[in-house]
Amino acid sequence: MENKKKRPVWRYLLPALVILVAVVLVVNRYTVRQVWCNVFAPTLPMDESTEWTGGMTYERLAYANDSDAQYVDLYVPEGEANPPLFVLIHGGGFAFNDAQSRQAQFMYRYFRDHGFACASVNYRLSTEAAYPAATEDVKAAVRFLCHNADQYGFDGQRIAVWGESAGGYLAAMAALSAPDAFSDTLCLGETAEERFPMPAFDALVDYYGCIDFVTQRQNFAQEGLVSWIPTVANGWANDVLGEYGSLEELWFRKNYADWGVAETVEASPLQRAMRQENGNPTMRTLLVHGDADITVSHLQSVELYDALTANGENATLWLVPRCKHADDRLFTDAQLSRVADFLWAAFGE
Repeated sequence: MENKKKRPVWRYLLPALVILVAVVLVVNRYTVRQVWCNVFAPTLPMDESTEWTGGMTYERLAYANDSDAQYVDLYVPEGEANPPLFVLIHGGGFAFNDAQSRQAQFMYRYFRDHGFACASVNYRLSTEAAYPAATEDVKAAVRFLCHNADQYGFDGQRIAVWGESAGGYLAAMAALSAPDAFSDTLCLGETAEERFPMPAFDALVDYYGCIDFVTQRQNFAQEGLVSWIPTVANGWANDVLGEYGSLEELWFRKNYADWGVAETVEASPLQRAMRQENGNPTMRTLLVHGDADITVSHLQSVELYDALTANGENATLWLVPRCKHADDRLFTDAQLSRVADFLWAAFGE
């Protein structure tokens, strides 16, 4: 019996090449590039140890008593006289994750070792409480932390806020809204008649956050991305959506067709930035976004950057090539060192 001859490799490669060319022609090169960058993005190893000997740790420190979700994990380094406070807000589409998310851990593990007190904020998710509960929680946490700064050993007058994805939106809302906005949730020690002062942020660091729910629906078409790609990419959230078509609709408890001024204007950090609502012209803003993001278009960060700089405010935009949403490469030591330099400059040091 004769042995069958092996087919040349090119006979397998040729059909694959034809299929690839067909996909490029039918879809478009830009979409193929974005999908490729998402599928083949590398991951970074994370130190699995939980012990930290560089300072004081306060886990699940309650800042309000409306929900068990209202707490912060606070890390204050030793050997630093009144370090500045870096408030960290996790992402997860308003419906997932907590103060120990992968991205929050990357942040506090680096910055607590580089001279910052770090407070990772936990907040009520949309599966528990509708808009604007999460925004109110963030501002209540900030008021609580700064009011108790002396007790925990950090400087409540030097404060920066960071968030990623949905947390980037929440960070932007906290930093760009008026001091008394979103203050219905009381932090511990406050009364209905008297709130603690909301501090002015020295810096806002927004990692790939949505900043306007209306324009984000248009941005991917502006980029030239095939419309069904973001839908497929974000299909992981379908289990919690119920009757709603998106995570934003779940948070607002309204379908897009029923949105009004509250959802399109009042819930937009972009709109608040455009009217300079926060009254804090000295705050510096850093926007970091991967240009291969198919969850939140990088044009969201471009729009906020344009609005801030048009008002003469200090804003910096880093568009990181070939990085996807929540890309680990945005959290390397080299990248976070650049963020630290930005923060020290914002603090005047």
